[in-house]
Amino acid sequence: MLIDQLLVQQRKKVAQLAKQGHQQQQLLQAEGWLLSQRSRAFIGSAPGLMLSFTAGCLFQMRHNSAVKLVRSAVGLRWIRQWL
Repeated sequence: MLIDQLLVQQRKKVAQLAKQGHQQQQLLQAEGWLLSQRSRAFIGSAPGLMLSFTAGCLFQMRHNSAVKLVRSAVGLRWIRQWL
């Protein structure tokens, strides 16, 4: 009798936790979808296109010695700031 009551309580807890997990999963999926929509909207906007173009240009110039020098100088400043 007591074992049956404990099992019923445990089943109720498991069902409640499963429901909460399902709701959290749905919320995460909705937030992910919203983030992807916002990202697509940003990339299609003027600032997003400018940022994408600039990043592409810098990526192509990554072997240029001047770009390497600027990257190392910025990196050293960033390290000094946190030390």
